[in-house]
Amino acid sequence: MLALGLASLALAPAAAGASCVPANHQTVAYRTVAGVARNQTSLDLYVPPARCRRRKAVPVVVWVHGGGYLKGDKSQQVAAKVALFAKRGWIFASVNYRLSRPAAGNARYPDHYDDVASAVAWVRKHVGKRGGDPKRIALLGHSAGADIVSNVAVNPAYLRRRGQSLRSLRCFAPLDTAGFDKPRASPQEQRQWQIALSNLPDYMTATSATLIARRGTGIAPAFTVYRGTPRRQRIETAFAARLRQIGVRTTLVDARAYSHAQVNNRIGAPGDTVMTPPLVSWLRGCFKPAAKVS
Repeated sequence: MLALGLASLALAPAAAGASCVPANHQTVAYRTVAGVARNQTSLDLYVPPARCRRRKAVPVVVWVHGGGYLKGDKSQQVAAKVALFAKRGWIFASVNYRLSRPAAGNARYPDHYDDVASAVAWVRKHVGKRGGDPKRIALLGHSAGADIVSNVAVNPAYLRRRGQSLRSLRCFAPLDTAGFDKPRASPQEQRQWQIALSNLPDYMTATSATLIARRGTGIAPAFTVYRGTPRRQRIETAFAARLRQIGVRTTLVDARAYSHAQVNNRIGAPGDTVMTPPLVSWLRGCFKPAAKVS
């Protein structure tokens, strides 16, 4: 795939491990879609200096931004995350995908899911040349990105189209979405999915991760949160319960002290005790080299 170039990284990293934060990142097109700007199907790759990578091949955190399927960009609110993971020697990849508006690809089902699955396939194929371990990939996302991540991680169809399986992911973390069970979400939440996904007749159930997760499909261990209104908390805790019911190891974190935005922007922030410690601890367990992935 086409490398789009290097860009400087405007970060204010914490003092500890600051020298491990990459000074720039590489933007690459993980796929090309006719009539769609290359940036919409690209990812930014942040690779710590070789001296900071403790092993020959290091883990990779793939991040999918939110924005209600209509807006957002791979560059938003990543500085603290890059610093957090770089200090541990991990590679960070932040993904763009087509959005459901004309200027950004006018995406409809299954474009968003296919794009993220394509990005995972690109990472699997190419990150080894950059010091990453293609067998230790964690797929994370927030808000609409969490909904996309949950679909890619529980429905084998999207990765299969890219020559991958659910076992291509070592673990996944969809952070704060009511999209796990779309029929039970509020009418306000449902509007975004109607715009983005309603070309699929049964989109409300067919893209609800709680409703489509099945035992024996290879779903990786999961990390998720619950917060917000009682309705939202019920949807999010039910998702974790469903995963556990079908034998998927799942960590559920109480994020009720945070707003929807804070679940994202407090990751890696100084003094954060709600998101950063449990997420890093979970990722360390996820990335243990002894685990086997096909």
